[in-house]
Amino acid sequence: MSAIGRLSGKVALITGTSSGIGPGTAILFCKLGAEVAITDRNVYNLTTTAVECEKGNGKKPFTLNGDLTNEDFVKQLVDETVKHYGKLDILVNNAAIWKAGTIETTSLGQYDDIMTVNVRATYHLTMLAVPHLVKTKGSIVNVSSVNGVRAVSFVNLSWLVMKYLK
Repeated sequence: MSAIGRLSGKVALITGTSSGIGPGTAILFCKLGAEVAITDRNVYNLTTTAVECEKGNGKKPFTLNGDLTNEDFVKQLVDETVKHYGKLDILVNNAAIWKAGTIETTSLGQYDDIMTVNVRATYHLTMLAVPHLVKTKGSIVNVSSVNGVRAVSFVNLSWLVMKYLK
């Protein structure tokens, strides 16, 4: 990989690192030389991702298990990441939930759950990270889905709305 070291000296905070794009991003960033803080609700998968990240650059990532809908946890996540590494260069908002259903079968509770995790938590985390990212002239990556621009009939309407907003 010719880009090895391209992220050397950078610190990235990555959410939703238990499956899919999240762990892949964390592992790649480590291979590219970044130091990473990773978070997820699933402790087992978070630990597995941490092990794979360490193989990428020999450095153990900072891990914090928790729920991004908990405002105190989100503040703790940003504060402890910056305290641990001394700065923040990259925020990757990847965490999301999905619940099956159509407009006819989805409850307002399901809608609220999806919007709280996928939109509100992303906004809150970004809001808290921006002052640190401004200092480092950092970057924000909001992971979305093709469902944000192309609806699929079996996908929950609140998921489609959220992906369009993100």
